[in-house]
This record gives sequence, structure tokens and C-alpha cells, in this order.
Amino acid sequence: MSRPGWNRLTDRLTRAGRPVFWVIVAGAILAPCACFMALAVSPRLFDQGPQWFTFQYLRGVLSGGVAHALVDSMWVSAAAAVMGAAIGFPMAWLVGRTTMPGRRSIRGGMWLVLLLPSWLPALGWVRLVQPDGVMYRLGLNLPVVTHLILGPFGVVLLLGLRCVPFAFLAVSAALAGLGQEFEDAARVHGAGRLGSLRVVARILAPAIWSALAIGFAESVSDFGVAATLAYSAHFPLVTYQLYSAIDNFPPSFPAAAAMGWLLVGSVAIPLALQARALRGRSYAVLSGRTRPLTPVVMSRRATVGAAAGVGAFAVVALGIPGLGAVSGSLLGDFGSSFHISFSNYDAIFHNPTLIGPIDRSLVYGLVAATVTVVAGFVAARMLARTRTRATRTLDMLLLAAVALPSVVFAAGYIFAYNLPFMSKLGIDLYQTTTLLVVAYIASSLPTNARVLFGSVSQLQPSLHDAARAHGSGPVRAWGRGVLPAISRPLVMAWLLTFCAVFLELPISQLLYAPSSPPISVAIQDNLGNYHYGIGIAQAVVSVLLALLAVGVVLGAYRLLAPAGWRRIGALSRG
Repeated sequence: MSRPGWNRLTDRLTRAGRPVFWVIVAGAILAPCACFMALAVSPRLFDQGPQWFTFQYLRGVLSGGVAHALVDSMWVSAAAAVMGAAIGFPMAWLVGRTTMPGRRSIRGGMWLVLLLPSWLPALGWVRLVQPDGVMYRLGLNLPVVTHLILGPFGVVLLLGLRCVPFAFLAVSAALAGLGQEFEDAARVHGAGRLGSLRVVARILAPAIWSALAIGFAESVSDFGVAATLAYSAHFPLVTYQLYSAIDNFPPSFPAAAAMGWLLVGSVAIPLALQARALRGRSYAVLSGRTRPLTPVVMSRRATVGAAAGVGAFAVVALGIPGLGAVSGSLLGDFGSSFHISFSNYDAIFHNPTLIGPIDRSLVYGLVAATVTVVAGFVAARMLARTRTRATRTLDMLLLAAVALPSVVFAAGYIFAYNLPFMSKLGIDLYQTTTLLVVAYIASSLPTNARVLFGSVSQLQPSLHDAARAHGSGPVRAWGRGVLPAISRPLVMAWLLTFCAVFLELPISQLLYAPSSPPISVAIQDNLGNYHYGIGIAQAVVSVLLALLAVGVVLGAYRLLAPAGWRRIGALSRG
């Protein structure tokens, strides 16, 4: 086939593939969750009860143990969001407005806290303070500490630390565009440093409210802490209640769907409070007269105090749980001594049933990240280039899916693909590895598309058109004209998806094939069977492998990518 004929064929395939892509995305994300959520009011629609329309299950979850778990989830999430903002705001201020040394390390630490799933630090804390844990084997008999951590205080602490990176990133982005003139005006009128800080804080109200809303939404939908520390503390949260309703025999899908409505509806509370607090006020501060920032030169005493605060956060968020995990992995399952042994690691690397879950999760992460990045780029490209009714619908669908808790998403999949008519259609995916990977991809796609949207929207059509004008087909033109500009954002999106899928818990717990558990499920199984040392050792090896993968991919990009790619990619990232 001639070059012009081939170009026309690829153009037709590209145009025909867009609606197919939209249908696949809508079917993979919207249909399972919509079917599941409909059960709360119409269980007979899918033969799960006699009622065509009822509020019985919604009323049922508003009383008894589920209502208590919901109230606990709400106040714990609110406290965690406030804690995250209270810590994230001053740290963002130190990084963005002062000369404090080590500011780049603080940013890197925030990304590390963000990348680690919440259940991993929770496991470290539990293994450290639980009876027969590391603390007691070292002779530190502190039941007060055990009672605090294995209780509501520990849940708030873990979730609050998880909220700090979200607050840090939200406030840092707002501070980047804020000039010096507001602080100077406050100082001219007699305000001290704290007074000028209060003035800036009022201007940053949208970012602070966004941090609170994100922190609340992330905390109320979190499953990792609910399934580990909160479960060990006998402090049930609503996400674990939803999981229990499905994991019981027989499962109660309508009751679980009603809990899903409560989870999704609770996210609207901070958004409504944010809208009410900001209504009727203007926060437009950028103009042509915005003065460049002069960083505050910190005194030696202030630097020492700030470094101590940042160090305390690093110790509590990463150091202590890391110490608990590593030391716990070096202990036997039972006993009262602190005898260090590498037997748990020897068992992992010499037992196929223990190393197998790690290998499987690596493959799941590689496949899901690769497919998700490609599909995420296509979705971001569609959203950036045209604003038709279809793309607006896709945008709303992706935004809604970002806010959907993972446990609700997994529950939708486990229900929808277990329906009898799926088998009649020849779709027998229930309890298969294929369904698990599809769920990984579908759950990661909305976030991935939103992450790539900013970089993709900066691409000019002339990049692709110039390569086409020189005789390149659509694929080659994309590789020569578009890929260099988007290469680094694609690499970062791939890494974010890989790490998230490799250590993902709620979807894995509900959808894994019985004979092929991923590493997160294998760790939970070992801990549930009192094989603490084996489970913690698996967690330590998994984290090290994830960090190694990040280092290898970034190192390979730096070594193998042309210098022009790295330079353009850095510009598009900024």
C-alpha cells in the first residue's frame, strides 16, 4: 500500500477508535458502579431482593453498628483533614517562602508519603506497639502508648499524616503565584510575622479549603487503615463495614450499596462547606503588578526549630513505622526476646508460595500501568482538543470516578461481573486475574487522565501537523512531534500508576483470583494467620522493590532519553 493510502487508513482507524474508546471507558467505569449503587433502592432489578423500589437498606445503615461506624468515620476524617492542613500549611510556607535548607528533600519526602499506601505505615505502627511487638520485646512496657495508637487517636494520627501531602501540594501551588506585596502591606501597617502570615492565610483560603476537602474525602474513603490498625483496635469504620457486608456468606449487596451511597454522599459535605465559605468573595490576586517574592531569610534559631519540626514529621510519618516494619520482619512469629533473625526473608526467597505474590503484583503493575498510561493519554487528548457533548460527558465521568472510593468501585465489579446474564453473553471474568487487572486499569484511568491533562493541554497541534507535512503517518508523526514533549509526564504517570497498583489493597482484596493473590492480599493473609514476621517481611521487600522500580525507570530515562526530550519534558512538567 502506498504512503498516502496508508495515511488515509490510519486516519480512518483513529476516527473510528474514538467512539469505541469512549464506550469501553463508560462500560468499564460507569456500568459496574451504576449497577451496584442501584441495588440500594431497587434490589429486585438484579434479583437481590423482592422490592422494585425501597428505602429499607438506606434506613438500615443509618442505625445500629453501621451508623456508629459512619459517625466514627466522619469525625475521624474531619480531625485528620484538620491535622493534615495544620501540618501541611507551615511546611508549604517553609518550602515556598523561606531560605530553609533542604527544601527539595521536603518535597521528595512528601511524594514518598503520598506514594506509600496507607496500610503499610499502619502495619509498621501495629507491629511496633502491639503486645508481643517490637516495643515490648525491647523491654519498653508502655501500655498507655499501645492504648493510644491502637485506638481512635492512632487512626486519626495515621489518616492525618496521610493528609499532609495533599495539603502541602495544594498550598504550595497557591503560594507559587502569590506576590510579596501583601506581606509588605501588612508589615507597613505594623503587623509582625504572625500577623502577615494571617493576612496571607486569608488570601489562601481557597487552597486551604481544598486541602481540607481532599483530606476529608481521602480519609473517609480510606480502606488501608480501616483494615489494619482500626481493625486491630476494634474501632470499625464504614469502609471496612462495606467490605464485611460483601465478604460475609451470603453477601449482602443491597446493604453494601447503601453504605456506598453514604460514602459517596459524605464527600459532598466538605465540598458544600467549601462553597459556602468562599461564596461572594474574590481571591483574584495575580496581576501585572504582582511583585516577585523575596524569600524570608531565617535566623539560626528559626532554622533549627523548623528543621526539628520537619524532622519530627519525617520520624512519625516514615521513621517509626519503617522501624516497626523492618524490626518486626527480623523477629520470629512468637516469643518475648529481641533475637534478630533473617529467617523470614530466607523463607520468602526460597518458598514459591511466598515470593509468588510479589512476582504477580509486579506483572499486574507493569501491565496495568502501561495500558493505563496509553488510555489516559488518549482520554486527556480528547478532553484537551475538543469540547463536545461527548467529551464533556467523559470529563464528568472521570471526575466522578476520581471521587469514588476504591472499595465501592471494587464492590461494583464483584457484583456486576457475577450477574447471570454476563455468563449468557460469554463474559466469564468473575474471580479471574483478567478481571482484577481490568479493575486496576479502570480505577487508575480517571486519575491518570487528570494528571496528564495539564501537560497534554499545552501541546500545540502544529507539533503533529509539522511531522505529517514531512510525510510521516499518524503513528510516526506522534513519535517524532508529540512524544518528546510529553515523555517525562508519561514516565511520571506510569510510575504513579505502577506503585499504586503494585501495593493496592481494597480492589485486590475483593477481586483477586483465589489461586493467585497479589502481594497486598498475601500480606494480609499472613498477618491474619499470625505469621507476623513473614507478612511484615513481605511488606518490606515490596516497598524496596517499588522504590527500586522508581529509581530504575527514572535512571533509564535520564540515561537513554535524548537530551532534547529531557529538556522539553522538564518544561512541560513545570
